[in-house]
Amino acid sequence: MVAPVNPDPVLTLDLRTPEVPVPNQPSSRVLVIDTTDALSEHHTYFEQLARLPQVTGVVLVAVGGLGADPVLRTPSALAGVGVTLWVGDGLGVPWEGGSQRPGAGSTESTVDDLLAALRLPKVFDRVLANVGVMPHQAASPGLAVDYAVVEPGMMRSLKLRALQQLVATGVAARLHDRESTELTSVFRSATEGDATSVRQGSPLYDAMSHAQRELQAAQRSIDRWRTWRGLFGLKQAHRVVLDRLAAAGNALLRHHRVARKALVDVDSSLAEGYPPPGELVEQGLPSPAPVNSEEMAEAVRKAVTTELIGGRTLPGIAEQARRLGNQLGAARSLAFTEQDSAADLEKWARGLISPPPVQVWSRPVGFLIAVAGATTLVSTLASGLGAWPLLLMVPLWLGLVTLVSATAPAGLDLAFLYAITFFASSLCGAIGLGNANNWSPGPLIATGILLGLATIALLSTYLVWRRVVGQWRDEVPLRQAAAADKRLSDQVSRTIAQRWSPADRSRRLADSLLVVAGGVDAVVEVFREAIDAKDPDVGHTFGDSSAGLAEVLHHDLVAVTLEVLRPSFDAIASRLPLSGDSQRSLVRARDLLAAYDDHLEHAGLRELPSFVTDDGPRRRLAATLWQSSASSRHILQLTERSRMTQLCAAEDVRLLQADGAKVVHFASGDMDLPPIDNGSDEVIRTKGDAVGALRLTPILARYVEREVQTQ
Repeated sequence: MVAPVNPDPVLTLDLRTPEVPVPNQPSSRVLVIDTTDALSEHHTYFEQLARLPQVTGVVLVAVGGLGADPVLRTPSALAGVGVTLWVGDGLGVPWEGGSQRPGAGSTESTVDDLLAALRLPKVFDRVLANVGVMPHQAASPGLAVDYAVVEPGMMRSLKLRALQQLVATGVAARLHDRESTELTSVFRSATEGDATSVRQGSPLYDAMSHAQRELQAAQRSIDRWRTWRGLFGLKQAHRVVLDRLAAAGNALLRHHRVARKALVDVDSSLAEGYPPPGELVEQGLPSPAPVNSEEMAEAVRKAVTTELIGGRTLPGIAEQARRLGNQLGAARSLAFTEQDSAADLEKWARGLISPPPVQVWSRPVGFLIAVAGATTLVSTLASGLGAWPLLLMVPLWLGLVTLVSATAPAGLDLAFLYAITFFASSLCGAIGLGNANNWSPGPLIATGILLGLATIALLSTYLVWRRVVGQWRDEVPLRQAAAADKRLSDQVSRTIAQRWSPADRSRRLADSLLVVAGGVDAVVEVFREAIDAKDPDVGHTFGDSSAGLAEVLHHDLVAVTLEVLRPSFDAIASRLPLSGDSQRSLVRARDLLAAYDDHLEHAGLRELPSFVTDDGPRRRLAATLWQSSASSRHILQLTERSRMTQLCAAEDVRLLQADGAKVVHFASGDMDLPPIDNGSDEVIRTKGDAVGALRLTPILARYVEREVQTQ
């Protein structure tokens, strides 16, 4: 007989109950439990069961003695579809499976252990295959089994502790509720825009560019005005500089007006929705960056998962998520908070439109008058040309003073300057004439002296002119205006980068964080309800596996939390508006925690719950549990001649044929199998928490017969 290959579970039918059960669930594997006395009575039931199309394998466990005439009568209806395991009355006897007599002492395995092993589909299939080739498809089972289980009291205490740690606040949570770098990273990534500059060709860009160009043109015009061209350009060159400064001031005022309007409109649009984004795009702002809802949901989920696994408490995560969400959602105005950084731009711009007057008196022109007197004195004293140098130098200096003072304010008394210049140069010239000697250097040398003095006069005038213009340039607020204009441009760029471009992402993330915070609050409420409903196991002593068990329980409760938040993450990933439904999260948290408690009670901690995907903590716990189980390696070494509990009476061992026995080894799938020297080379891996050896010993042919019922 070939064992069926399908993943169906094993359906158990216990015919020892007063009412014969009816199989109402389709399954290919059926485990039937009956007494030896009632097999004939249930023959019709076996026929109906064998005719079910979905049933491909039946293992009948017949419990009871064989009476004075020791013959096991197996139902013929199961021929070809099922096998029979005979289990005698009592607890069984220790037996080594050979000619030796059964040993004395208590047994370690029971019929319940056998039934638990047969409910494992792969063990069921192997037993069906092995017994199917034995005489009359009947055998007597022997069993050795060991379990790696968690003590219930320890599990309850550690689960309560895990719940308390997850909902801890205050001092108890201080070590774990540090600032979340994961959530902060999500926060920062959502507030980074893709574009930080205004659109080219827009009114805002034109105003900004025009202001920068006019500032540069004004600076160049002042630099040109400090040269010889500016000195000899008289008032026309000065007018060009003033026009450039006025143009720069007006351009700055326009830039200030357009940029301020854009900043105020950003505040209004983000806070109240008006003006619409399209109008701001027309002004020059880039379109807001698109929102990738799926990526955002995954980032938030990973951040929450990482923080929970790392030990953060649920209230700590909820508080930080709510704070970041409120921070993003608040309509904070960058323009208002930085208003003073460019508020003086208007003042500096008006300072360019109406610059201060050029100051030529008294230091610059006073210096020229002193040089005029000195050069006139030298020209009359050393040239030997008589009064001719005086007649040359006085008009020259009057002209140079006129050039320097041409841009002086209208209120300056030029006649006074001319009079002082004429008096100083004439007086020094007269002194030179009065003290001149009779030495005459000749016309060429005299002319050279005069030309040199004239050159000194021109250079002195040029240097004074550059100083006059330089001092005036320092008084004109050109640098202050350029700095304020740059601050305004930077402020617009920051507003775009930090508030406008990521506006949609920030709004979506704010709603997402608030929804997550509400879901976490619901989990906290349910966990606290569970804590209040439980009494701690006072005085419980934790074993070596407590650390691994605590890790599994914490990991499972984190998985419960994430499963509660899963609808919230799905909603974040969608494009639909977000609205936190705390009541739905509360109901879902209660249902999941109740389902988890039911799983622990019926399936056990070792079985992975449906909502848990990472089995790493369980593998580590299993390794600890199996390492503490000294008998697990020994059981996998057992053979047909090893000592096991034979599930029959001592006197019934004589009915067995030891030579044809088969051994089925099975072990929990999370057990690290040790090297097997003499045992089975094929161990069945199961989902259970047991390691075992099941010996199937044939019954001598003369003690088994097929019972055929005739209608």
